[in-house]
Amino acid sequence: MQKIRLLINWIVLYHLTSHYFTSLRQYSSNMIRYILAILLLLPQFTYGLNETKNNKLSGCITDFDNGASLPGVSIFIPELQKGTASTANGKYLLENLPKGRITVQFSFVGYETVIKTIDIKKTQSKMNIRMPFTSVTTQDVVVSGGFPSAQHENSIKISVLPKAELKLLSSPSMGEKLASIPGVDIISRSPGVSTPVIRGLSLNNIIFLNNGVRLENFQFSPDHPFLVNDQGADHIEVIKGPASLLYGSDAMGGVINILREKPASANTLNADFTNEYHSVTHGYSTNVGVKSSQKERFWMIRVNQQSHKDYKDGEGNYIPNTRFNSKGLQLGLGIIKDFGSFKLYYDYLSPKLGMTNGKSIGLVNTENRKSHAWYQDLTQQMISSRNRLFLGDYKLELNAAYQFNQRRLNGDPKSEIFRLVDMDLKTFTYDAKLYFPCTMGSDFLIGLQGMHQSNTNQDAPNHIIPDAQIDDFSVFSLIKKKINKVALQFGLRYDHRKLYVPEQEAGGHTHSSSQTGSEERIVSINRNFNNLNTSLGATFNLSESLLLRTNFATGYRAPNLAELSQHGLHGNRFEEGNANLDPQKSLESDLGIHYHTHNHNIDLSWFYNKVYNYINLAPSNEPAPEGSGFVYKYGQQDAKLYGGEIAVNIAPLPYLKFHTDFAMVIAKQDDGERLPFIPQHKLNTSLRLFGKGNNIFHAPFLKLSWKHAFDQNNPAQFETKTKAYDLIGIQLGSDFKLGKYQANLLLSADNLFNEEYIDHLSSLKPLNYYNPGRNINVKLGFRF
Repeated sequence: MQKIRLLINWIVLYHLTSHYFTSLRQYSSNMIRYILAILLLLPQFTYGLNETKNNKLSGCITDFDNGASLPGVSIFIPELQKGTASTANGKYLLENLPKGRITVQFSFVGYETVIKTIDIKKTQSKMNIRMPFTSVTTQDVVVSGGFPSAQHENSIKISVLPKAELKLLSSPSMGEKLASIPGVDIISRSPGVSTPVIRGLSLNNIIFLNNGVRLENFQFSPDHPFLVNDQGADHIEVIKGPASLLYGSDAMGGVINILREKPASANTLNADFTNEYHSVTHGYSTNVGVKSSQKERFWMIRVNQQSHKDYKDGEGNYIPNTRFNSKGLQLGLGIIKDFGSFKLYYDYLSPKLGMTNGKSIGLVNTENRKSHAWYQDLTQQMISSRNRLFLGDYKLELNAAYQFNQRRLNGDPKSEIFRLVDMDLKTFTYDAKLYFPCTMGSDFLIGLQGMHQSNTNQDAPNHIIPDAQIDDFSVFSLIKKKINKVALQFGLRYDHRKLYVPEQEAGGHTHSSSQTGSEERIVSINRNFNNLNTSLGATFNLSESLLLRTNFATGYRAPNLAELSQHGLHGNRFEEGNANLDPQKSLESDLGIHYHTHNHNIDLSWFYNKVYNYINLAPSNEPAPEGSGFVYKYGQQDAKLYGGEIAVNIAPLPYLKFHTDFAMVIAKQDDGERLPFIPQHKLNTSLRLFGKGNNIFHAPFLKLSWKHAFDQNNPAQFETKTKAYDLIGIQLGSDFKLGKYQANLLLSADNLFNEEYIDHLSSLKPLNYYNPGRNINVKLGFRF
């Protein structure tokens, strides 16, 4: 009976997928139905493949030095998104586990995270853990590198911003939080409009992942931020350097992956509430989450809202139309069996972002909170399915996602045409990975990924990019092999992209209500891009405390729609696309050294990135329409980027922790011109003091911080030099009990002395507007 049922389900799946592939370009209205049908059938497909057995993992967790039992230790399996906590006597129990190899993470405040890989071969498995004390940051399990593994096991550099540090960052801008990672910076127009830079590369040269799903939301311009919600995130992983092997086109600069919060521990119900106030924007943020887990099921819901006025600079002046408001909703549910896990997520984010430009300055009242003139009205919706099957000694990962992004630009409400831009971007992505049975010293996987995307312009007059369709398909493989104290990693990937723009009138990028005076132009593109990428890396464990990491990788990016087809005013320039652009390709070498003990660690990284056919924008001798200077055209030239980061953490005393990091990048074209959007060299230093606490207050602390940005004396062709600046910050906080509930209070002051400064990557610099001044932040949270 089970075999008949399985056969029927496979026939239904074959019918659905066959119908999808034969009508790929007409999928939009039916895609969600297909995805949901497949997801609902997946648990049934696996019903007859594995006998249900209650495989268990248990043990006791103790202090490494004195053997005392440790209660409240978090035990978590990233592959299953399943966890529990140790009891008062340090014991733990995880049930309904699959047979085969799994990675388990044990973490506890004040102790070094322990990451173990165990091969479950019987129904009762035991693993006792001794956790050493540490005063500094420790490694985490990362999932962005292909295999769930410890940070130290990866030959590619993956930095982690853990949940504990995320909670302490007090900026209203998600970009500013990302910029706390050495080697990461932001191009910023306002706290609500920012885009990240990784080692000098940005925009379409990096990929943003929302819980492993590639985000697509018109990221070709610094005015178009990635639409992702960091509220409730468990942690953020950043791959620095080419990641095209794992993620395809656009990952030649790196990858940022925001990982969703973990489900509640087994058989628990948790809730949390956080409210935050920022003086620099008179802004507030509210965030509420509830989640529950039973024996084999979990669900979670989170809602949040932000509202900010125009920010104030160091002189106390309001910067007009930098306000932003947003609403967000996140849902998740899943089933976890001993043969696999099946998870379904939904994300909704709707921000309204003010746009500061010459036309909006005189139209807005800085006392208003809501946008009514010159603002982006955006909507991002995503439904995603993340599934993992354990088929004997094999593991199969099946993921799919559909996202809908709507971008509207509204101008002067008193003009004849208010809505200037109205575009819909629909994207379906899928990927599958098969993990082969391997020994404890090796891992091997093969995978495939794909994307179908369509952009449609509605009735608004300005078409920033034309109606178009993009289809991606790729296959790849990755192998890891450990030989004594050396861990080797090698990968190979083939990508194919088809880009189709049907014949249509080029819309331009005027951000105005008409295009009079510009010559009509017809655009039509039908191109195919193919590429082969590879990566070779090694990690040398020279001792228990010292490791050396090196990696050589190629990167790849197909030209985006704006670069191929743009025709019109963009800001104050008339820009012309080039339909004959070649893909960018790169070769990067990385070298890293990591040293750690219980009370200090040092992390040092160097990189050299050679980019071939780097796409750049430069003026021509052709006069632009409407007397707007000369036409700027997209061209290509080889370039190079090099630099590095160093981070040091020292805890000389139990109540004192010192941190400093320095990051630099130099970027040049082969003709000697500097690349745009290259951040200033920056030095960050902080000193954190910890109190003893008492029965009410737990882990009180005081933190002092200093950021120094050096002079940027090597601007790109369209940029100007930028002066150095210094920012001082102070923060204090504590956990405390409020009745039977746990609470947390944070008080912060950023830019304490109200420094008047302009960062080199501020897109308001041409208007001579300063960056935000002093920000007093109050954050109060409760856990139930």
